[in-house]
Amino acid sequence: SFTSFIMFSASRVVALLADQLGIDSDLSSATREERKLAGTFAHLLKEAALDSLIYDENEELETVDPQDHGDYDPDWGEADLDLVNDLPPPDRKRFIFSMGAATLETILVAAKDYRSTTMKAHRTLDAMRKDYRFIGNEYDLRKLEQFAKEADEDSTRRAGRIMGLQNIANDLYKEVVEAIEEGYSIHDVDLQIMALNINRANNYVTNFDASQSWVTRFKQKCRLGSRRVTKFVSKKNFVNDAKIKKEADEFVAGIKQEMKTRPLNTICNADQSGFLKDLHSKRSLAPIGQKTVIRIVQSTASLTHSYTVMPLVFTDGSMGDYLFVVLQEPGGQFPKNKAIFNAPNLIVTAGTSHIMTKQHMKEWASK
Repeated sequence: SFTSFIMFSASRVVALLADQLGIDSDLSSATREERKLAGTFAHLLKEAALDSLIYDENEELETVDPQDHGDYDPDWGEADLDLVNDLPPPDRKRFIFSMGAATLETILVAAKDYRSTTMKAHRTLDAMRKDYRFIGNEYDLRKLEQFAKEADEDSTRRAGRIMGLQNIANDLYKEVVEAIEEGYSIHDVDLQIMALNINRANNYVTNFDASQSWVTRFKQKCRLGSRRVTKFVSKKNFVNDAKIKKEADEFVAGIKQEMKTRPLNTICNADQSGFLKDLHSKRSLAPIGQKTVIRIVQSTASLTHSYTVMPLVFTDGSMGDYLFVVLQEPGGQFPKNKAIFNAPNLIVTAGTSHIMTKQHMKEWASK
């Protein structure tokens, strides 16, 4: 797998596609789905032409659900983010010495043993020949030292790369969290672009290509998976929701401070509650596999039309003197030729729907 950046002309790509697939000039007969598909491709080409296009030779851009893996940990935290355990296994290639061959693992063990003595600078040739049969002369001992020196240098280089990869992962995690909180869609290719930009800006690691395998491990460690979007909102509404939540939290904090200095019977809360006129369970026993389940109700309109009440509750637990009720009536008015039930503890008003309006709020406040 490799990743590269490509600059291209959207119109030239369309011309090449037309050359390969042919042209149907009868656009008037195009279906709605064909027009939607064409619009989607046109949008992608225009967006990609404004910036460098990333092309990945690896066709498997599958998003992995971390719960499908054995290393899934529900108690995961940012401190557990570790994406650098990708070093290759020890080199098992055999290296030739005067009395035989040995793997790199064995050579490094022998080099450490060669320098382990406290009485002298190193163990003698005879002692090393006795323990390691591939060693035969002083040249082999010098070769051991050279292997040990290169291993130390490689260990330092690897330690620096490990730290750099960890820094990339930490910075990328923070950017991903920020992007998700701001409501942006993120895909594998976005993670690759973000990781490459982070490394380019900070020069953490040389020859870092944000491969698909690295991105997959990142998603596993961060417990990120492809999820179906359940709701789309505009940026304005998304920002307003965050602003409203912040103001609500500040309001609650202020009220709690007021409650410390005022009598509880001077602070109240009012909240609208909607009720259906006819309540029915939305579940019922039915044969397994049956796609459509139909049940009878007295009135289908009663399942969608409701009324709203707004009680007044004081902090000391007492209720307000009146219960405000909004009923849905044709034209927003009660019938003039029918008597309306009246109770001393109810204030009943009508509306074109059960949802309270600003006028209803004024009426509630005054009555």
